[in-house]
Amino acid sequence: MRILITEDNNQLAQFIQQAILQDGHAADIAHSAQQMQTLLEGWQYDAMILDLGLPDIDGIDIIRALRAKDNPIPILILTARGGVEDRIKGLDLGADDYLNKPFAIEELKARLRAILRRPVEYSGNLLSRGNIALDTKSRRVLVDEENINMGKTEVAILEYMIRHASLTVSKEAIYDAIYALGFEVTDNAIQVAMHRIRKKLEQAGANTEIKTIRGIGYILS
Repeated sequence: MRILITEDNNQLAQFIQQAILQDGHAADIAHSAQQMQTLLEGWQYDAMILDLGLPDIDGIDIIRALRAKDNPIPILILTARGGVEDRIKGLDLGADDYLNKPFAIEELKARLRAILRRPVEYSGNLLSRGNIALDTKSRRVLVDEENINMGKTEVAILEYMIRHASLTVSKEAIYDAIYALGFEVTDNAIQVAMHRIRKKLEQAGANTEIKTIRGIGYILS
């Protein structure tokens, strides 16, 4: 994979680059928004590490501009800013994750791996698969842009399935992902919710469905 590091501190940028190279990925460095734009026009990147405090354009404005152009590149924010407002704004505008400076390089690599596992059909707050779209901020589900009424648990399960599209996931994995520790539910809670989700998606004309792989789990295909 190819990663774009947009960071004006050259020493830090090279440190991150070496860590990524050691993991077997390609990594390029941009020290400004202008250099970043040039590289984005010339290469296809799988993810970008973005410092909010660039010398020419604020990182928040960069995220806004990229998502306005429907550029779905996964973005990991780096920031030395103490307040949470910029981090919240960046995430709401479509960044995938953030990391405060100073940071542990192993955590950066772990967060990078996490956002690289996400599907490419993701822009801003919208997560999609086929003609199904899920707004991760408003928690609305749409099929062909028509709102589908789903409960909180149903939306959580569907989001998990979209994020793991084309992978077979177990009932236990879904349970661990959507329920807090100590939360008690019946043994068939996931199966009942899956039945409701399938019925609603089918009635809405979804062209993507959740299939049961007997003895293993579920797959969105």
